[in-house]
Amino acid sequence: MKKNLHFVLALTLGLATTVSAQDWSVDSRTRVNSTDDAMSTEQRVRTTVDFGGEAVSAHVELNSAATLGAVANQDFSLTVREAYATTNVMDYASLTAGRMALNFGSGRILGDNDFVQGNGNTWDGFLVGINAIESADIHVGYASTNMTSNTVELFNATTMYANAAGEFSGLGVNLLYVNSTEDVSGLENTSMGLDAAYSTNGVDLTMGYYTNEVSATGVDAVEMDLITLGASYGVNDALTIHAGYDMYGENGFYLGSGSFGTMYGSGIDYSSFTYEGTDLSFGGSYAMGDFMVGATMHQIASEDEAIDYAVTDLSLGYTLSDNSSVKVNYATSDMDANAEYTKTWISLHVGF
Repeated sequence: MKKNLHFVLALTLGLATTVSAQDWSVDSRTRVNSTDDAMSTEQRVRTTVDFGGEAVSAHVELNSAATLGAVANQDFSLTVREAYATTNVMDYASLTAGRMALNFGSGRILGDNDFVQGNGNTWDGFLVGINAIESADIHVGYASTNMTSNTVELFNATTMYANAAGEFSGLGVNLLYVNSTEDVSGLENTSMGLDAAYSTNGVDLTMGYYTNEVSATGVDAVEMDLITLGASYGVNDALTIHAGYDMYGENGFYLGSGSFGTMYGSGIDYSSFTYEGTDLSFGGSYAMGDFMVGATMHQIASEDEAIDYAVTDLSLGYTLSDNSSVKVNYATSDMDANAEYTKTWISLHVGF
């Protein structure tokens, strides 16, 4: 068990004994996945409890997951997804320590990746939020993970990050810097992300610029970059249309700590780019009372024209109550020239 987790649990449970539970929630997701050659049913239940008040508070979230029908429930897991405590420092700042799922900006660099069955991306460390500046939301954090086996160090990584967000004359800006070092392998990642959003005449415009440099001892550094452009427009209260254009640099752009990656979000591998290329997308969604239908098309192309394929995502959702919903997704890709790949998944969310 990670050394950091001992500290996380001790801190959180210690606070829990001094305050009473004020809020709790349960979110159950059942997801039936179907591809051309396989079918599986995944069950995930997340239970969240919050304690305390404005001065001192604690948050605990347990994640239980299983693949239904597995022999002897061999795929069942029960993990601590989040466990952290927060204290107010004289109204000028907040200090949070423990295990956290983080989302900054678009999530391309730091995102919790809620699509997966397990914990997604979580971080063991502390986070300082600065409240003294009214026009800006500033966070600075540190995370650490150390794994050993029979006194042999297998993994030892530290991550430092800083995020600043603000809105100026209707323009929303988010700037993120992340540096991560893994001592055992000597691997180091330095990432920066800039997100901007602006609304005018009913059109929501977004722009993102992201870079990442990967270096290791004795190996030349690899630089990745990505530019994103997006626009959405509410035609009326029910219909919204959107379009996007992602431009990947010479070495593509992919980070495991982000919200997007292989099979995340759509179920089709179109968001993991290790090559120079573009992703042109367009689509829309239409709400009819409790029903929602959506469609998004992606056209993927590489700079050298060696890769050229399309991905289509279709969705149909229905809101059962304030806390419960059901959604059907269907995705298809012609990435394989010899066969079309399809994936269908049905998700049922029930909350309390």
